[in-house]
Amino acid sequence: MKLTIKDIAAVLGKSSSSNREISTLLTDSRSLCTPEATLFFALKTSVNDGHRYIADLYRRGVRAFVVERVPEVLSGVDDADFLIVPNPLVALQTLAAYVRSLVNIPVVGITGSRGKTIVKELVYTALLKAGKRVVRSPRSWNSQIGVPLSVWHIERDTEIAIFEAGIDHPGQMQVLHDIIRPTVGVMTFINGEHDAGFVDRATKVDEKRQLMTGCDKVIEGDDNRLVAGDILEALGESRDLLNGIDEVSTRLDVHDGVNDSLTIFDEFTADVPSLLSALDFMSRRKTASRRNTVILGDLLHRDGDDVRAVYSQAAAMLKMAGIDRLIGVGKEISSCADVFDPLTASEFMESTDEFLARYDVSRFDRELILIKGKRGVGFDAIMRRLESPRHQSILEVNLDAVVDNFNSFRALLKPQTGMVAMVKASGYGTGALELAKTLQGQGAAYLAVAVIEEGVALRRAGITMPIMVLNPVSTNYQALFSYNLEPAVFSIRELEMLINEAARFGLKNYPVHIKFDTGMHRVGFIDNEIDGLVALLKSTDSVKVASAFSHLATADCLDEDAYTESQFEAFDRLTASLSAGIAYPFKRHILNTAGIMRYPERQYDMVRLGIGLYGVSPLPPEATDITLRTVAKLSSTIISLKRWPAETTIGYSRRGVLTRESVIATVPIGYADGVDRHFGRGNAKFVVNGHLCPTVGNICMDLCMIDVTDANAEIGDLVEIFGPEAPIEALAETLGTIPYEILTSVSPRIHRIYFRE
Repeated sequence: MKLTIKDIAAVLGKSSSSNREISTLLTDSRSLCTPEATLFFALKTSVNDGHRYIADLYRRGVRAFVVERVPEVLSGVDDADFLIVPNPLVALQTLAAYVRSLVNIPVVGITGSRGKTIVKELVYTALLKAGKRVVRSPRSWNSQIGVPLSVWHIERDTEIAIFEAGIDHPGQMQVLHDIIRPTVGVMTFINGEHDAGFVDRATKVDEKRQLMTGCDKVIEGDDNRLVAGDILEALGESRDLLNGIDEVSTRLDVHDGVNDSLTIFDEFTADVPSLLSALDFMSRRKTASRRNTVILGDLLHRDGDDVRAVYSQAAAMLKMAGIDRLIGVGKEISSCADVFDPLTASEFMESTDEFLARYDVSRFDRELILIKGKRGVGFDAIMRRLESPRHQSILEVNLDAVVDNFNSFRALLKPQTGMVAMVKASGYGTGALELAKTLQGQGAAYLAVAVIEEGVALRRAGITMPIMVLNPVSTNYQALFSYNLEPAVFSIRELEMLINEAARFGLKNYPVHIKFDTGMHRVGFIDNEIDGLVALLKSTDSVKVASAFSHLATADCLDEDAYTESQFEAFDRLTASLSAGIAYPFKRHILNTAGIMRYPERQYDMVRLGIGLYGVSPLPPEATDITLRTVAKLSSTIISLKRWPAETTIGYSRRGVLTRESVIATVPIGYADGVDRHFGRGNAKFVVNGHLCPTVGNICMDLCMIDVTDANAEIGDLVEIFGPEAPIEALAETLGTIPYEILTSVSPRIHRIYFRE
């Protein structure tokens, strides 16, 4: 939609004479694309405040803002429009509801736990085939913010709109209903996702049903394609439009690429709006050391559209995103080569086969590469060409699950409580960098790493948010200070060295985090060291206490509550003494994942989220009602199948003896990859085609064998070691250990794939 500030002000009950035209609404400053036509809403959340980004956006060319207050630094400017409202989020929702009221068209509203985006994209693609002008939610924008931003894309000539609506707490759906005002209401599959935000699942379902109020047609089902067909019929279209449309993929994968490159493979619907989303995702992974390359195929659009106009729009997006090199792959994009920026190093070819023939890996070096094209035309082959050589086994990391788990715990916190996200030990084995980028976007207060080198790696990769180093014992103070890493300090000796080095570098008030030993009895200041600690801190202005913290030893032990309470008492006593001694405020934090779940009254100023972020609960199921999503999936493939008679021995030392005629699969993963040798001889079961298949014989260094007699297996079938179908907790129980050890034991040689849904 395009409206003037004058029109928008009237909608919000304000007055303005400005004829500045707005075509883009923005709530995240990092996604700025067209500053001259952007209206920024300064939203306040429990962990962030959009007002702090206004001055920077003004510097970057934005001249229209919806705010609670005008920042003092801009109070005198006369070339910007400020609409002052009580609540910018409510203003955003009000504006979207107004845009919806401008059109009298069929509107599909889709809710549910799973399948919303797939159903939406199936219907969207089918309607484009029918020549309809369709607007739909970009990707899965279905929140209190995402829905109004989606509805804004309605134009006066839009014929059909399709929007998702997602909720995680009571009271949210009515707001979304009043913005979308659907004529066709859709409920897809319902599962336990977001159950924790409601009294029970029935209450959640009732809340979701509010979207159906006033609908001419209501559709429910858990088969995505059948539901999509029902929607088409409700819109007066033929189900046959789905013929020839492949099942939609909602994945966006991040892989290590050849020659120190990083590849982003986006399988989502290849149209102009989704290109913008992919470029936004790409922009958050840019670094100065890599050039930015886009490999772009023919784009999906409505039959009859001006093709050159479609690619001109894409070209403008690429230019705004600062793309250094464009490789166009497809007949249509090649026919429009002249619309792309001549300053960009661009090449065009008509097919993926031509690309594969012309481009070997030597033509890519230290690049960030976005690969985006229609499904079924070979772009997956381009992705495979540009991937770094990899192990046949992979660790898949679901970044959306990370976000959902983060938000599940954040929902347990008071609005003012900050979240420290633990990404030490390479993100508990999953890989810290992609997690850090994701958490930086979610508004975590801090990232926490174990050693300086982990923090340096994050900084070099573009992470700008505060990083706490929990075990910084090192002589590498140059790196600590140069990369703005905040050290934890647990001894007088360490503090003295840190102060001396900070003074030598000419630093003032460098942030440090004081660790107290309240009962873990590893490291930390204790009662008889407080006086010396205070005296040392008061003697210098080179460092300043940013926070004081401690570690709980027994928060996950339901029979050790008395000990945990004693730690809280010690923490209160020690931090009170520190506060009285240094006479300035600092933050306090002691709760770990189990502590967040069990001791809400002890949140202090921050909490530290560790294993819960990765989808593992430290508590037994009966002790918590939080539903977490599995983040990591370790899998391999079957490379050999052999049928052996009973009494055959399998593997080293002949420790696997078959008791029946069996089909034995060989899988290329072993103890060098993190599959502990104690998982052999039937002590663990891996999942193949939905069947639990026990190990046979000893685990080898690079291989293992499993019994797939009942799994109808074939060479190439997936073997899930742990993941959604094979809980990591079961493997940990086999070893008499904790899931942390299983996760962090996955070898670096196992290829990591990061994806968004």
